[in-house]
Amino acid sequence: MFRMLTFCFALLNINCIVNVYAVEFREEPKSAVVTAGEDKPFICTVSDMRDEHQFAWYKGNTQLTHGENVITSLLSERLFVTQLETYSGTMSILTINDVISSDSGSYTCAILNSGGRSLRRSEAAQLIVHSLPGSQYPLCSVSKTIAVVGSNTTLTCKSESVQPPVDLFWTENNKIIRDGINTLETVNGVINEFTLLLTKENHGMKFICKQISDFMPSNHSSCSVGPLNVRYRPYVKIQHTSPVLPAIETVIFCQTFANPPVDSYKWTFYPQIEGSEYMVDITGQVLTILKPTLQQSGTNVTCTARNQVGKSSSSIQLLVALSDVNQGEHTTGKSIHKTKSENEGKIHLSLDVVIIIVAGVVIIVILVVLVPVYHYCLCRKITLRQLIIQEI
Repeated sequence: MFRMLTFCFALLNINCIVNVYAVEFREEPKSAVVTAGEDKPFICTVSDMRDEHQFAWYKGNTQLTHGENVITSLLSERLFVTQLETYSGTMSILTINDVISSDSGSYTCAILNSGGRSLRRSEAAQLIVHSLPGSQYPLCSVSKTIAVVGSNTTLTCKSESVQPPVDLFWTENNKIIRDGINTLETVNGVINEFTLLLTKENHGMKFICKQISDFMPSNHSSCSVGPLNVRYRPYVKIQHTSPVLPAIETVIFCQTFANPPVDSYKWTFYPQIEGSEYMVDITGQVLTILKPTLQQSGTNVTCTARNQVGKSSSSIQLLVALSDVNQGEHTTGKSIHKTKSENEGKIHLSLDVVIIIVAGVVIIVILVVLVPVYHYCLCRKITLRQLIIQEI
């Protein structure tokens, strides 16, 4: 009895094995490269499909369908499956409508038994979707919109992970930034960033991140950061005339460049100048020394400007000197007199006068040479005529 049961059990297993391996793939899904927005069908055909068997489609390890029913919300609105009988076997067609970038992946077709267990599974078909990133990309951001000179700020440009991958690059004033660039590729996207050590020259700069793709080379998009607000303490420069004249009012101007603007100005002197001897305007930038004296020559004048970031100073040395205008005029007069004296006795002829003189000389020469010759010829002619008459 036991041997009979064992024999029957063995026959049952053999029958199961026969049933399993009788199912064969006549056509398996094929890998493909498609453009976003197209429809993509995958075809799977098997022979000897039994009534208790069912088709199933997978994306990776996620089951999408069972038979002709979509059982996942992953692509439910764009996913359709149909089954039909053909001369080569039973066919299942999985169609993805309006393909998008996230549909990329591996797809397989499987045959399930009545218990839902996979009996056979096809080779994976790779789907690659060529597309551009969404219209919201690229996305630009900056770690600090307001920063102080000497601090760091990081500029980040992010785009979507697509096929083919996009290229991101930063520019400033149409010049590509190449130093310090760090590009990262993650599952969620592509990131391009660089860190900038801020100087006052960066104030007001605007940085643009440009995105290009080999999929559509003519399609360019970009985002921007800035203008940057870089705060720095005042840069001070004193504008003045030198030397100044004694007892003549003189103005000294304290020129500054700062962000944010200067809050206050302060003037100091060494040695000290009495408060009654100078005046400062309401802005604090303009210093007027009322009556400079020779004793004040050599005094150090300092302007200190302060804003919310810090303070800076600049100094000049006041030079008070007598005027040398009269001395200069006297020297000039001597020079003029000397020039006149040197030129006395010298005859300066213009070109016209020279031409007239030359012409006169030529005429005189002509008269001196030609008149005697003519007179000689004329006299000889008369003598010859008289001789002829006498002979007659």
